[in-house]
Amino acid sequence: MLDYYRYKSVSELMAQNKPDEARLLLAELQRRYVSVCDENAALRTQIQEFDDILYIARNLVIDRGFYWLITGAVRQGPFCPTCCKRDGMLVRLVGDGKGLICSHCRSTFPSLRHKPAATAMASPDCIPGTLPSDAEYHTGKAKVIPFRR
Repeated sequence: MLDYYRYKSVSELMAQNKPDEARLLLAELQRRYVSVCDENAALRTQIQEFDDILYIARNLVIDRGFYWLITGAVRQGPFCPTCCKRDGMLVRLVGDGKGLICSHCRSTFPSLRHKPAATAMASPDCIPGTLPSDAEYHTGKAKVIPFRR
């Protein structure tokens, strides 16, 4: 924390015709000010990171074994369930003609178009009890998966 009374001391030293002492004190105050600004910037960055984590926690859903991020009216994804569960990373799956592949861990998954709901429940990449029922899937509802600590 900055000592505001010390700024007054700088002007008093200048009035007493002690410019060298005033400059030393002013230099010290400037070093403290820069330090406080650096700390403030770091804390703002940390707060933004926490806000981002909270946003993802509130808007990450799982549907038929794949993770999706809901941003406004847009559903982004699918994201790799292996990377999400193992590393907490959201890596978008890419279609390769035969199915979906993760560019990070190289896991492969059947295409969403050809994957019936019954086989989605049997997939080892699915979390039991977190997939929506067929009725929920067709109405667009999905469960939110909270981050585990």
